[in-house]
Amino acid sequence: MTRGCAPRTRRRDGGAGASGANRPLIERQGGDPSTRVNVHRRYKGIPWWGWAAAAVLYVGAAAAAVEFAWSRAIDALAEVGAHRLDLYAASLTSELGRFEMVPALVARQDSVRALLKASPDEARARLPAVDAYLEAVNRDVGSGAVDVIDAHGTVIAASNWNQPVSFVGTNVSYRPYFIDALAQGRGRFFGIGTNTGIPGLYFASAIRDGDAAIGAAAVKVSVDALESAWRTPGEAAVVVDSNGVVVISTEPEWKFTALRAMTPQQQREIQASRQYAGRIVEALPHRRVGDWNDAAWIGVFPDLRRAGRTARYLVMSRPAPQGQDTIMVLLDTAGARRQQRLAFVSVTGVFLIAALYALYAVQRRRVIVEKLKAQEALRRANDQLETTVAQRTAALTEANARMQREIIEREHTEQRLRATQQEVVHAGKLAVIGQMAAALTHELNQPLVAIRTLCDNARTFFERNQPAQAIANLERVARLVDSMAVLTSELKAFARKPEVERVAVSLAEAVAHARLIYESRIRDEAVRLDVRIAPGPTVYAESSQLQQVIVNLLGNALDAVRDASTRVIAMDASEPDASGCVRFTIDDSGPGIAPDVLAHLFEPFVTTKPRGQGLGLGLAITSRIVEGFGARITAANREEGGARFTIEFAAAEPQRTEHGR
Repeated sequence: MTRGCAPRTRRRDGGAGASGANRPLIERQGGDPSTRVNVHRRYKGIPWWGWAAAAVLYVGAAAAAVEFAWSRAIDALAEVGAHRLDLYAASLTSELGRFEMVPALVARQDSVRALLKASPDEARARLPAVDAYLEAVNRDVGSGAVDVIDAHGTVIAASNWNQPVSFVGTNVSYRPYFIDALAQGRGRFFGIGTNTGIPGLYFASAIRDGDAAIGAAAVKVSVDALESAWRTPGEAAVVVDSNGVVVISTEPEWKFTALRAMTPQQQREIQASRQYAGRIVEALPHRRVGDWNDAAWIGVFPDLRRAGRTARYLVMSRPAPQGQDTIMVLLDTAGARRQQRLAFVSVTGVFLIAALYALYAVQRRRVIVEKLKAQEALRRANDQLETTVAQRTAALTEANARMQREIIEREHTEQRLRATQQEVVHAGKLAVIGQMAAALTHELNQPLVAIRTLCDNARTFFERNQPAQAIANLERVARLVDSMAVLTSELKAFARKPEVERVAVSLAEAVAHARLIYESRIRDEAVRLDVRIAPGPTVYAESSQLQQVIVNLLGNALDAVRDASTRVIAMDASEPDASGCVRFTIDDSGPGIAPDVLAHLFEPFVTTKPRGQGLGLGLAITSRIVEGFGARITAANREEGGARFTIEFAAAEPQRTEHGR
């Protein structure tokens, strides 16, 4: 008995148990002074160095989390800025590049050179024609103004010659674009117009007589549309010239301010060229507070959202595609600061939870220690059993954890696979919908117009008590509806060549069908339609598709002669020649087809119509249908003016059957 109880008594008095749970009791009862000193080094049962380590860990974790959140947010912002710079550079190239060659084209005009070389009397006679030419060029390209300048810098002809504020008679010899054009052949300059007070970009090109420069042609381009397109809430986009002056800006207050200190020499040069209409270039209030990487830095600028305040922005820049300018984009870092605050709050919350859990664990440990004292004898008896159970439990826990990880990984893999499959299906649906929508919009427009016309006529016939004519119109509407059903099937033929059943079809009937569709338009637009097709010629084709081809060609011809002084459309069909070929032609008296468009006329999305009036699919689908007939379609400009479309069909004659196929 004595040996069994002695070890327990020793642990209670001075063993490991006394150094833990019983020590505070000894200290409260006035025990060893060295033990009382240890009381001051603990709080809530945790040593002081534990609290110090937790504080250091918290500060380090909070600082690391805040810095990591800031870095990630700024990196994401920098990626957005890089995309913005690419977009702005592309829009600069697209918007301004199309005007850069206008002065060179004007300089090549014989009438312009003749005006500069002419005597005063001859110049007065030639001036109206040149003014009209410049006015037409300015209207076609959509620029601000186009003018011709003599060798002394005086504008002698301009597109705004008949406007209240005209450039004619203005001397621009001090403008750098004029000086560079005479000296180097080309000039480029951004400034405020001295006559209009409107800022713009000037392109100039020398007009030469042999090797000598006798003047210059210039075009002024407004950048207002570009600034409007770039404007994005919470961001600013600017273009800075070689002097550091903001010339294009989405923030109107920043325009014509400098991002760096201007030297007296630069100020004198700006005043001499009247670049900013006599304004003194002031510095934009900002400061650079740090660099992020080689292409970005952090700066403090006037707040874009709140007047009178400042904010920090990530500033990114890259050279502009033209000239020596620089494109800059300023992105608000408020979102990054919010990420910092969120990271700080998250780390603080985690540490607070951990501290509460630690306090709870310490308190719980005290309770457990007291309970363990009462159960110590029982634990000793069960130590071996608990050790065995713990080992087996650990093995089972590890195996279960591995299994759970494998299950989670497989579930993630299946989720990614399903997401990828859904994206592929969705992309395929979008592609099909895009093709169907584009083709239906274009091809169903003409039959719908004809149906509307026939319905209006039928109503008129009913009002006049002429039911026979009204019923005839309704029958035509039914046929048109059937043809529209055929049109929808042609959408698949544009992507995949179908099998076309070719039979003998009368060209005269197909042309009559097309005339019926456009009868009201031909009458309203006073178009003279000459049809020289005998009832005899028949060709190998499919009836509804042949009607669609002629409807498309006749509709394009009507569009071509709409603004012509003489509106004539002629359709002709030859008799079968020796090779069994029937040539069908349709001519118009319109302006013809531009050479650069003619080479790609039958390609999808190529059109000469204004924006919003055509998708460029009509001739592409027409060409596909004609090829399905085994025929061939070509286009050319006539010598007397206008365009001609020619289709070579296989004649539907018994002895030509094998050749036609």
